[in-house]
Amino acid sequence: MDTATVILTIASIVTGKVCLLVGLWLRLRWRTRHEHVQREHLTSLTRSIVQGGQGEVVEQRPDGHSVRIKITRSSGEKNAA
Repeated sequence: MDTATVILTIASIVTGKVCLLVGLWLRLRWRTRHEHVQREHLTSLTRSIVQGGQGEVVEQRPDGHSVRIKITRSSGEKNAA
């Protein structure tokens, strides 16, 4: 094997590994951002329920299924009367 073939082979292997790592990094970055947004949403939902409000969570899944949860907190005064 000549030098050009060896260099080309090594460059191809290194480029493939770099592309794989960049793809994994981008996927991790997207996943982290998605979880951060979801956490902020759930935190705000929890705060609104604690303050006597109501909350609703609607989750649409890629397979067509959906989950809908509605939470209403009644005040203690209404229950006592």
